[in-house]
Amino acid sequence: MPGSLSPDSHRTLLTLDQNGPLGTIEILHPAGTFAPTPATLIAVEAIAEKRALLSGTGLDWGSGVGCLAIAAARIETVGSVTGLEISSENLVAAQRNAARNGVAHKTAFLLSESFSPLREDDRKFLDALRGQTDFILANVPSSEGDDGFGYRRIVLRGATDFLRPDGVVFLNVSYQYGTDRARLLTEACPGFVWDGILASTDWVPFDLSRPDLLQCLQAYAQEEQRGGLAYTFPYPEGPQEKRLSAREALVRFQKTGQNPWTKWQVHLFRFRT
Repeated sequence: MPGSLSPDSHRTLLTLDQNGPLGTIEILHPAGTFAPTPATLIAVEAIAEKRALLSGTGLDWGSGVGCLAIAAARIETVGSVTGLEISSENLVAAQRNAARNGVAHKTAFLLSESFSPLREDDRKFLDALRGQTDFILANVPSSEGDDGFGYRRIVLRGATDFLRPDGVVFLNVSYQYGTDRARLLTEACPGFVWDGILASTDWVPFDLSRPDLLQCLQAYAQEEQRGGLAYTFPYPEGPQEKRLSAREALVRFQKTGQNPWTKWQVHLFRFRT
C-alpha cells in the first residue's frame, strides 16, 4: 500500500488507500508549525497497513499537527486517540486538522511535555488513561547529547504507566541506528519486547544540506568516538553489502559533498509487563 506525500505550500495530502478506511488525509500546517515529512508518511503507512494491531484507546506522543492521531482515528476499531504535543501552534493546527478530516469526536490534543501535560485539567484527563491505553504512536526526533535515542527511551519508559498488558508501540527508528540498538531498547525499558519492523521507505538521501541532519551525523560520529554502538549507512557507489559508520560517512561527506543514505522505518514494541 505505497502512499504519497504531496505538499502544496502549507497544505499536504497524505494519500494512502483511497478506497479503504484511511483514504486521503488533508493536513494544514501553517508557517511555524510542523510540516509532514517522509518519516511522517511511513508512520502513517504503518498505521494503515498494520491497522489490525490498533484498536481501543491510543496516545500519539509528539503529535505535531495531528497526522498519526488522525490516521489512527480513521480506523473503525479505534475509539479515541489523544495527542501529546509541546507546541501550542502545532496543537491548534492538530485540532483543526482533526475536524477537517472528520475525526474531531475521536481525538483530543493536550499541551504536554512528553507525558506531563502543562494544564491541570489535561493532567487529570491523561491520568485517567493510565493502565487503560491499548497503543502508542511516536514519530520521535533525535535527542541531543547522547546516542540520539534518548526520546525513544523516554517514550517506552513512560509507556509502561499507560499501556494495558499486550499493548503496542509503533516507534519510528530510522535505518542508520541499526536493529541492535532498537533491540537494546528492551533492556533499557523493561517490560517490552521488540517485534520487528512494520514499515520502511526505499533508500533516501540522509540530506546533509539540512543543518539538523548534519548535526545528527556529527553527534553520531561523536558517540562512536566515545565507544558507543556504530551507526550504519549504505555505500551508494560500492557493493551493496558495504556499509559506512557515522565517522566514515561524515569524512566522506566532508571530502566529496555526497550524502549517505538511509531508510525511515517504524518498529513494533509489545508491552508484556
